Amino acid sequence: MEKQYQYKPVLFYFLVAVLTWIPWFAAIRLSYGENGEAYASLLNLLGLLAPTATALILVFFFGTPALKADFKDRFINLRRLSPTYLIVLFATPPIVVFFSIWLSLFFGQSSDQFGLVGDPAGILPLIILALILAPLIEETGWRGYGVDSLRSRMGPLGTSLWFGVLWSLWHAPLVFIKGTYHYDLANMENPIYLANFFVSVIPVAVLANWLYYKHNRSIIAGMLTHSMLNGMAVLFNATQFTKCIVTVVYVAVAVAIIILDRKAFSDGPRDFVHGA
Repeated sequence: MEKQYQYKPVLFYFLVAVLTWIPWFAAIRLSYGENGEAYASLLNLLGLLAPTATALILVFFFGTPALKADFKDRFINLRRLSPTYLIVLFATPPIVVFFSIWLSLFFGQSSDQFGLVGDPAGILPLIILALILAPLIEETGWRGYGVDSLRSRMGPLGTSLWFGVLWSLWHAPLVFIKGTYHYDLANMENPIYLANFFVSVIPVAVLANWLYYKHNRSIIAGMLTHSMLNGMAVLFNATQFTKCIVTVVYVAVAVAIIILDRKAFSDGPRDFVHGA
């Protein structure tokens, strides 16, 4: 008799936290030693693998055949992508960032923010990490299992908000690892800039999850969204003041999506996978 797969959100997020934070807490200690930042960077990367590792374990070692087939299809099937929402995916982050920079000019910020953070060759490692590795590594886990596991217990809005909070808190140890972007934020005079990073993840999660479901749960769409969000966040010369404006604009975008597409956020909990 065919049965429904039971997602395990508590187990997933618990294992992700443990498998991420063990190497990240080790990185905290190493980063303050002589030449420790290089070793800490390797441990940072190891921690980034935790969402994907956890998802693959739960899907391919403990999942049903239907769950495995669903995962594979969402990972490779380009037909899940919507041409209309691909335009939204690629257009929204640039519009938000450039509009925020334009607004910041009225507060005395520089127009130099419209330029890249450095020359193309110099920022190549940043491009590889932020636009390729991080989206590929993280989204295989987040959209591969984590988001749908929450969706099995609550509606789309609750899923997006809870995921945003969990995703935000997942970054917390990075604040204490010397050499990370988050460490630099924590050591700025204005604590609002660090708080802004953690707050910004929540409206971004609403946007990312909305696009994920508009693309028929495509993991590839999740990767592309993550890549665009990261690219616009790290490649341009936006000041921390402007990034606070970016957060406000993303909040406005998230609220607009929820209001204008009420149908997408009105369903209850849903399990997507059937079959023994």
